[in-house]
Amino acid sequence: MMRRSVAAFGVALLATGLGAGARAEDRPSEQDLFGGGASTPNPTPSPSAPATTAPPSPTTGAPGPPSAAVAAPPAAAPAAEAAGGTARDQELLGSGGEAKFLADYVAPDNPLQIGGQLYLRAQTTASGGQAPAAWSLSAPSLLDLYLDARPNPRVRAFILGRMSYDPTLPPNGTALPQNGQTGSNGAFASATSPTGFSTFSDTRGPATLLDQMWIRFDILEHVFVTAGKQHVRWGTGRFWQPTDYLHQEKRNPLDVFDARPGTTMLKLNIPWEEKGWNFYGFAIAEDPNSPTPTLGQVAGAFRAEVVLAGVELGADTYLARGHRPRYGFDLSTGIYDFDVYADVAVRPGDDFEHEFPAEGSMPAGLYGFTGYETQAVGGISYSRKYNDNDMWTVGVEYFYNHPGYDNTSAYPALLQAAFLSGDTSAFPFFYLGRQYGAVYLTLPAPYSWNYTTFTLSTLANISDESFITRLDYSVTILTHLSFEAFAGVHYGHLGGEFRFELPPSLVAQNQAVISALPNPAALTDYPAVDLGVALRIKL
Repeated sequence: MMRRSVAAFGVALLATGLGAGARAEDRPSEQDLFGGGASTPNPTPSPSAPATTAPPSPTTGAPGPPSAAVAAPPAAAPAAEAAGGTARDQELLGSGGEAKFLADYVAPDNPLQIGGQLYLRAQTTASGGQAPAAWSLSAPSLLDLYLDARPNPRVRAFILGRMSYDPTLPPNGTALPQNGQTGSNGAFASATSPTGFSTFSDTRGPATLLDQMWIRFDILEHVFVTAGKQHVRWGTGRFWQPTDYLHQEKRNPLDVFDARPGTTMLKLNIPWEEKGWNFYGFAIAEDPNSPTPTLGQVAGAFRAEVVLAGVELGADTYLARGHRPRYGFDLSTGIYDFDVYADVAVRPGDDFEHEFPAEGSMPAGLYGFTGYETQAVGGISYSRKYNDNDMWTVGVEYFYNHPGYDNTSAYPALLQAAFLSGDTSAFPFFYLGRQYGAVYLTLPAPYSWNYTTFTLSTLANISDESFITRLDYSVTILTHLSFEAFAGVHYGHLGGEFRFELPPSLVAQNQAVISALPNPAALTDYPAVDLGVALRIKL
C-alpha cells in the first residue's frame, strides 16, 4: 500500500455543495463493493445550479446537511446609494448594488461539520498444511477524521486525514529483514494474500497520511472547479476498473470499502444541461513515482460524458510528458430489466512489466511491451423484488487483461522479483492473469432483517484456474455501530494466483531472510481459508 506520513494529523478543509454529476466521478461506495446492493450504471444528470441540499460526504456517502437559507446582502450606506457608489464600487458590485463577484449568501449557524469513522478489523488466513497456531494474523485498524466546511451553497471545503495501526506488525523503528537489494520484505510479506485490506505501513504505526484536501466552487454557475487532493474514479466495473487512471493504486476488489488515498489535481467540470452532457479537464500535480517540481511534469487529462438514446457513453485520455497517451472508453445502459456496462482501456505497453524469456542478446527478465495494450471489462446485473420492500441482485463480470499471463509458468520469476525488491507491483493481484471472471449475489435487508446485508461472490483467474469464493456479512447495531464478518475459500489449481505459494527453489535461495520474517508460513504455504471480523463506527 502507499506509504506516506504527514507531520500533523489534524487538518482543515473547504469544498462546494455541487452535485458533481457523473457516476464515473464518484468515489466507489461501500455498497458498490461488499456492503450492499450492486452498482447500477445509469445515465447521470449534469450538475446544474447549486442545490439547497449538499452532496454526499466523500467519506460516508451519506447526504450532507442542508444548505443555509439565502439571506439578503447588507444594505449599502445611504450616501453610497444616493451617489450610486464610487467607480470602484460600480466595478466591483455593478449598478444597483447587484453583487458581481461577492456572493450574497450568509453563512449558516453551523458551516463546519466534523466526522469520520473508526474501523477495527482482525483477519487470519489458514495456510495449507499448517496447524491453526501457525495461521497468519493481522489486525489492521483505520481512523478517518474529516472537516467539512460549507459556508454557502456555492463553496465547499473538505479535508480528511487517515491514521493506521496494526499491532501484529513489527514495532516502529524495527530493522526489517533486508535481502541485499533496494526493498524491504516487510512490504511484500504484508500483501502476499489477496484477502483484501491491510494498512499502508510496513511497521506497527501509528502511521498517518492525507487522504483528501480540496476546495470546490463555481465560476458564474457554469464552470465547476475542484482543486486539491481528491477522488475521481473513471470506469463502470464493479471488481475491475482498468480505466481508473486518476488513482495512484489499483483497488483490491475484496476490500469492503475503498481506502486508497486521493490524487492532487485541479478539476474543471462544464455541464451542458440541455443535453445532460458533461465535459471535464484535469491538471494532475501528483506523480506516483516521482516529484513534479516543474510545470512540464504536470499531467493533463480530459473526459467527455454524453447520453445518446438512453446510453451513457464516456471517453477519456491521460497525457503526461515523456509518455504516450492513455485512452479509455466506457458505456452503461439498461436493457429491459438488466443493467449493462463495459470499459475499454488502451494503454502504452511500457505501462506494464512482463516476464520475457531470454532471446538473442537479451537476458530473461522483466521488460515493457512495445506498442499499445488493451484491457476490457464488461458486466451485467439483474435485480428482482421478492417482497414488497425486498430485492436481490445478481451480476456477472468479465475482465480481459491482454498484458497478463495465460498460465503460471512466469509466476516463480515474478515472485522472485517481488521478493527481492519488496515491491508487490511485480506480482499484481487481480491484474496478473489474462482472463478473469466474477459472479455475485447481494441480499440487502432481507425480509425483517432490515439492517443486515449478505453478499456472496466468486472471483476467478480463468487463465490459471484458481478461485476465491467469499461470503460477506454486515449488520448495523446501535445506530452508528456496524459489525462485519467474512469467510473466503481458495481453491483450484495449486500454484495459481489465488492459491499460490513460493516455489521450493525460491525458498531455498532466500531461506535466511524468510526465516527472519514474523510469519514465514505466510510466504511458503498456499492460502486455503480467509476469516475476518470487523467493527466500524461512522459519524
